[in-house]
Amino acid sequence: MRQEVRSAKAVTSAAEEGWLNRLKGWVGYGKTLWQAAGDGVQTGANHKNMISNGPTRKEATMSADHKQQVRVHIRWMIRRDMPEVLDIEQSSFEFPWFEEDFIRCLRQRNCIGMVAEHGERVVGFMIYELHKTRLHILNFAVSENSRHRSIGHQMAEKLISKLSSQRRTRVSLEVRETNLQAQLFFKSVGFRATSVLRSFYEDSPEDAYLMQFRHEPDAIDAIIPINRIDRLAG
Repeated sequence: MRQEVRSAKAVTSAAEEGWLNRLKGWVGYGKTLWQAAGDGVQTGANHKNMISNGPTRKEATMSADHKQQVRVHIRWMIRRDMPEVLDIEQSSFEFPWFEEDFIRCLRQRNCIGMVAEHGERVVGFMIYELHKTRLHILNFAVSENSRHRSIGHQMAEKLISKLSSQRRTRVSLEVRETNLQAQLFFKSVGFRATSVLRSFYEDSPEDAYLMQFRHEPDAIDAIIPINRIDRLAG
């Protein structure tokens, strides 16, 4: 929503009017969720519109201050979280998961669900799989009223913190080629597109990008450990 403050004699210049009109269009566009792919959804936004209505770098920086960042508590998902998780899912995706989809997934031994909690309210969640050398994101969403407050970044950082150079070294997910929001979000937290998966989805002929975050070992991890037995064996 555009807000203008004028004195009795002040007149907004044509340049200011143009900037405010662009900002108004962008704020409405910015309400779209940065969706994680892998859940069979398609973004409803038109790619050309997203480019033409996007903000300039200066506008994006100024608008980022409109919502205060919040810290969230990230914990394992429990049964009583399901109503709030389903509300977020239903409002976020064109083809949402149902409760039985969550239950079926979470019953798998290698499937983990986590929620982001703020003020005793669930404001985001993520579902991922544990594999021998990687973590694989299946579903990732933030509630509509809590977006652009660093919640998604905190969730991604929580997942990345589980990586190590000795065991699981990367996080992966698939993103629809039309899902620009998800691509930009995961790129902003360090993910990179590594390959194209042709005709990946059953509900459409579109391709997917495989995006991955790779663990970079600290300097101490790069030091080769000394095997005392080998040293003593000479």
